Formats: sequence, C-alpha cells, structure tokens
Amino acid sequence: MSTGLEDRVERLEQKVDHLVNEEVRPLKAQVDRLDTWAGPGQNETLSSNLAELRKMFRSFAKVQAGHTRKLDTLTKDVAGLKTDVAGLKADMVEVKDRLGEILDRLPPRQETPGR
Repeated sequence: MSTGLEDRVERLEQKVDHLVNEEVRPLKAQVDRLDTWAGPGQNETLSSNLAELRKMFRSFAKVQAGHTRKLDTLTKDVAGLKTDVAGLKADMVEVKDRLGEILDRLPPRQETPGR
C-alpha cells in the first residue's frame, strides 16, 4: 500500500514540477523588482505621509463641524426672519386698509396752481 502511495506522490511531483519553473520563478523575479522599486525608506515615508494626511483630515473635520454649527444657527435665524417678514406683511395689509379708511374720510384733494 505504501508503494502505491509513493508512486502517486512521485507522479504528482512530476506533474507540478513544471509549475516551479513556469509560475514560481517569474513571480519571485517580480517580487524582487517590486522590492527594488520600493527602495529603502519607502515604507517609512509612506507611513509618515499617511500620518500627515490623517492629521489634515482631523483638521478638516474640525473646520467642517464649525461650519455645520454656523449653518445650523443661520438656518434657525433665517426661519425666524421669515416668520418676522410674514408678520410684517400682515401688518402692512392692516396699515394699508386703515390708511385707505383715513383717506376716504378726507375731503377730496384740490389742485393748486404751481404744483
């Protein structure tokens, strides 16, 4: 039984042997080129750049939060102003009505020469 197993293992090794030459070696070469391309210090530089970006995003978040608070305040103020304007419009309708009543009670206007 062990002979059959040994034969199967040997045939499997023969079948996958070409993969080492065709697949693994080219991948190793690509990794070597990648390591060479990255060069020394690249990881540290990337890390420090990411830390700087995170700090900048925290700063942006603070500014955005401030703008959001200001916008909320302005939105409430505008809502109050709209209510005030609606009240003023209603008051002006009343003023116009009363002014019309007053003008109706006055005698007709006489034209004077020179005016």
